[in-house]
Amino acid sequence: MVDKTIDHELVKKRICLSYQYDSADPANERLDCVHSLTVALADRQLSIRDFLQNAADIIRDKFWVKEITIGLRDRADGLYRYEVMSGLDEGSWEAHRQLAYTLEQFEDSELYKSAQISNLTRLFLAEDNPYGSDEERTFNRELMLQSSRRSLDETIEGDYIDVRILGRDGVLLGWIEISGTTDGKFPDVHTIKCLELLASILGVALTYSEMQ
Repeated sequence: MVDKTIDHELVKKRICLSYQYDSADPANERLDCVHSLTVALADRQLSIRDFLQNAADIIRDKFWVKEITIGLRDRADGLYRYEVMSGLDEGSWEAHRQLAYTLEQFEDSELYKSAQISNLTRLFLAEDNPYGSDEERTFNRELMLQSSRRSLDETIEGDYIDVRILGRDGVLLGWIEISGTTDGKFPDVHTIKCLELLASILGVALTYSEMQ
């Protein structure tokens, strides 16, 4: 029996071709977006707000999200406020900007009923009416009441997903909120995990900036 040895050049070729092939997968394009945003954080002159706005725009464009907002904890009073958005109309964004939350409100499971997808991600469905009285202008209630869900993966007006941005010792520093997708479906698991990865990176960046 002849012992055949694999040509090492073929090994290199196989790995390179596999990488190129997999890189063409649209799902991996989202990871590339997260990678590019991470690299941008190395710029010491970069403002966090500019970074967040860029992240919101990229997520909306590459993750096929209709509306995205990102909120942060205010260092001055400890309240949580919406900081940047992409895809919202002027009236809706103005309504978002007027809101402020305490940590206790974020944890209010009676008012904001949700399904916990992971330690970072929560799913809020329109049927549970996960909105406070001061949030009426942030969405189209009439459209929400008229909407009916016809499949398990279909989104309707009033649905949204929050991905928490955590800092040291699990302290809530902010959140990424998405509502609606261009295909009318809930984001797939790969998309959610990419958002969680980005949220974790933001958590490190925000923690570092608060230490300056």
